[in-house]
Formats: sequence, structure tokens, C-alpha cells
Amino acid sequence: MSNSMPLTYWNERVQLSQPRKLTLQFTITGAKTVVDPYRSPTLTAFDAIASQAVIDAHLGTTNEFLLVAFDSTSLGADAFGGIVNMSGQCAEVYEMVATCYSATNTVVTRQCEDLAVLTASTLATEVAKGASGNIAFKVDFGNTPDFDALTGGTIKIEILWRSK
Repeated sequence: MSNSMPLTYWNERVQLSQPRKLTLQFTITGAKTVVDPYRSPTLTAFDAIASQAVIDAHLGTTNEFLLVAFDSTSLGADAFGGIVNMSGQCAEVYEMVATCYSATNTVVTRQCEDLAVLTASTLATEVAKGASGNIAFKVDFGNTPDFDALTGGTIKIEILWRSK
């Protein structure tokens, strides 16, 4: 029998220290094309984000995440990136687990801990909290799957974070 009663921590510091899990899911609908069936406030890209203005407009901030972290080198072949508008709610990011499930049942998983900032012009698997409390990530899935040819499947991003 499961315990259906919600747990209230007697020590508030314990409650505040518990990480939350943000789960993002994207359905692959074509080569380097995804849709978000849950309509999360996430700006996604495979090759590069168009401009700094696109990032700033998505977040409503100025230079919280820089374009060089999402340029064509940072999001090289078989990479996926995103910027989540958390409306400034994120106080800290702990880790990310990213998994790609292809339509041919190939599963690729990448994991990383948080960074102070995303590395500019570097193809890597990284997650970071911005100065204004939003979250950005990029995932280097390697040679498998081949996003240039992959036309079906799912990308699932799980981020452990703490609220302000």
C-alpha cells in the first residue's frame, strides 16, 4: 500500500533544500525538427540560435545567456540545445539527464552537473542557471542518433533544480 498523504517537513530548511525535477519532452517530427507536445516555454535549436535578440526576447532579459553558447560550433552535428524561461524562479541547478529515444529503438543518454555559465563555442553536454533565474542546456548526443536523418522519436530532458 502506498502512502498517499503528502509529507510536510517539520524543519523548513529540509523542504527548501529538496530539488525539484523539471521534465521537458520533445517529439522528433523530422530531420532536426521537434515539437513540444506540452508547450513548455523552451526555445530549442539543433544547429544554432538565430541571434542574441531571439534569446533576449524569449527570456525578457538582456544577455542572460549569450549567443556564443548556442552558435554552430556549440550545437554541432547531433547536438540539441534549449533555453527555458523560468520567469526567474530558479535559484540553483544541480544536474541534467538528457535521453534521446529514436524511432528505431536506439537510446542515447547524457548526464552532467551544473556549470556557472555555458561554455562558448564548445560542443559539450552542459546545463546552467542564468543570472536572472532561467535555465539553459545543450546536449552533445555524439554520432548516434543522426539528427540529420532521424525523423521520429523523443528527446527527454530532466533537470534537477531548486526554487527561489
